[in-house]
Amino acid sequence: MNIKFFKKAKISVKLTIIYAIMFSLILLILNASVLLGIKNYFYSQGNKQVGDVNNIFINNVGKTSGNIDVSDKKLLLNIPAKENLFIKVTQNNGKILNVSDRFHYKIANKEPYNIIQHLEEQDRHLLYENIKIKSNKYGTVNLQIVKDMDREYDFMKILFALMATADFIGIILSIFIGYFMSKRMLKPIDNITKIAENISINNLKERIDIKGPEDELKRLGSTFNTMINRLQDSFDRQAEFVSDASHELRTPIAVIKGYANLLDRWGKDDREALEKSIYAIKFEASNMADMVEQLPFLAKGDSGAYKMEKSNFMLNELIDQVLDESSLIAKNKVISSDQNDITKIFADYNTIKQMLRIFIENSIKFTPEQGKIVINSVVHNKSVEIMISDTGIGIPKEEIENVFDRFYTVDKSRAKEKTGTGLGLSIAKRIADLHGGTIKLTSEEGKGTKVSVKLNLSV
Repeated sequence: MNIKFFKKAKISVKLTIIYAIMFSLILLILNASVLLGIKNYFYSQGNKQVGDVNNIFINNVGKTSGNIDVSDKKLLLNIPAKENLFIKVTQNNGKILNVSDRFHYKIANKEPYNIIQHLEEQDRHLLYENIKIKSNKYGTVNLQIVKDMDREYDFMKILFALMATADFIGIILSIFIGYFMSKRMLKPIDNITKIAENISINNLKERIDIKGPEDELKRLGSTFNTMINRLQDSFDRQAEFVSDASHELRTPIAVIKGYANLLDRWGKDDREALEKSIYAIKFEASNMADMVEQLPFLAKGDSGAYKMEKSNFMLNELIDQVLDESSLIAKNKVISSDQNDITKIFADYNTIKQMLRIFIENSIKFTPEQGKIVINSVVHNKSVEIMISDTGIGIPKEEIENVFDRFYTVDKSRAKEKTGTGLGLSIAKRIADLHGGTIKLTSEEGKGTKVSVKLNLSV
């Protein structure tokens, strides 16, 4: 068989060839075993028959204490002629004293004696035994018993021909049946291939019909469908992410462009227009910079590419550090802690710190001067709850459930200079999710906001 052809052949063809070869080898081994078993059986039976004839002849000769004439034809009457058993009695000089009809075998009467031997002569198969016996009339004479195995070999030849014919027919049928069965069994793979060829970024609706038994092909189809579902979710999130980012960037770009045109027309002569334009451009550029800095984290989170570097660290020390840094940044706010339980946590240090800063920065941004911001942490068995509360402007009840959505900002008309990119809380939610934590937000407009984050101390 051409190895290159086999490598390039379809799987169904390869399976058929392998199946046919294995089937042929099994038939060959079985048939060889059967023929060898029959042959051994025939020879064991032949040996037994030669031994029986030997006993019969010796017993007949010994009935009269050796006085019987070994040349008497009556001694041959008890020999079963149908079994192709023949006897010849000769003197030492070669003279024949007694012989069975149709005895035409030329076998030397020599040692070893009393041992059944096998002889192949001109495509003939014989069993024979040479024996020395004593006779009062002739002295020591030679007895030769021959078993002709031609009938047995003819039977085995016919059996071999029948087996070979049956094997040939069986191999041909196995090739056709094997090819048909392999095509049928591999049909789901063809369906997977066709569906995969039809799938593109713009067409992720195709799915594989996974009806049938719970076998490897059904699991393959189920795995393929799961993979396509993940791809579709990924593309949908990517499209939504790009759309949201494009939409959010469009506004500051339009503002910057509008103020740039204003500067081009009036900025050289109008001091007020100049300062107003510069302030607006700087403000929008700062928002855009913050957004561009935050977008990669969300993009990595969506694609699953973000890898956390978890380690054991003291959470209470991290909270104290964030509290001190926030007090330096917002000196006109009262930032404190009533309870900060000493505990160690297994988590990503940098992202946990980033999450805390996001919540505190929001509190600082929307809490008036001399307002209070409190950071507490309480350990509950194998988890810890971090609470950040403030006395800020609060969030309208109808908007609380949307604050963790990307690019969502609460009532931009209330305080334009205080709005952000709308990504901070979304990033904080992503960090909590990555750690298997939960976030609960409660707020009352005009009275303040409280954020509660629950995290497992170990994973």
